[in-house]
Amino acid sequence: MMTKEEIKEIHLIQSRNVRHLKKVKKNMTMDINRYLIKNDNFQVAIKTKLYSLLYSALSEVQFSQIIHTPFGFEYSEIIKIQNERTLVDSWCLMLDIAIKKVGDWTTNDDLKQKRETLRDIISEYIQKPQELRNKIAHGQWLFALNSKNTKENEDTTKRINELDVVKISIWFEVHQYLCFIIRDLIQSPKKGFHNNYWKNLTNLQQFLNRSKGWTLEKRIENLKIKYVNRK
Repeated sequence: MMTKEEIKEIHLIQSRNVRHLKKVKKNMTMDINRYLIKNDNFQVAIKTKLYSLLYSALSEVQFSQIIHTPFGFEYSEIIKIQNERTLVDSWCLMLDIAIKKVGDWTTNDDLKQKRETLRDIISEYIQKPQELRNKIAHGQWLFALNSKNTKENEDTTKRINELDVVKISIWFEVHQYLCFIIRDLIQSPKKGFHNNYWKNLTNLQQFLNRSKGWTLEKRIENLKIKYVNRK
């Protein structure tokens, strides 16, 4: 059994971890940019795999930070969330428990729609990256195996080799919006969520629309233009 003070202490610890990993992210982004300018594809590939692992690390620590938000979840709710089978299941349960603090989504069409939108984001930006993270963390950097390790999973191999710094940077940004929204749910379920949800969701949709045209090729082109102008 944890006291409210002990829950708060975990939140503070994980907040420090989050801030550190965001500094690591900034440093790693600069590293990848330098190798892109140099056309060092081998180093870019290495750093990109590590960048994807960093995304999953930051996602996990932010998840822990959120569930230990002071005056948010009860200790029994935290344990229930943590005991889910997978991290993705834990995110979904965290969302459901948080939404119940606002109202019953099964009888409220507005809440039900919001829940479905957030679950779609969890699927796209936590579950799918987590699937790749599991392969990369087990050394499958070029070729992915199926779940039984009996043959290659060609679809996952393709997804791993299509990873690039632009796609992962988009993951990072979307993840922040998701965290903002869920924190609104936990911290101000009767007021803040409704006040800020549409604002954060609108900003997220605008970002997704704006980033649709972002490509690795365009980033390289812009980096080289910036690099030349600095000389």
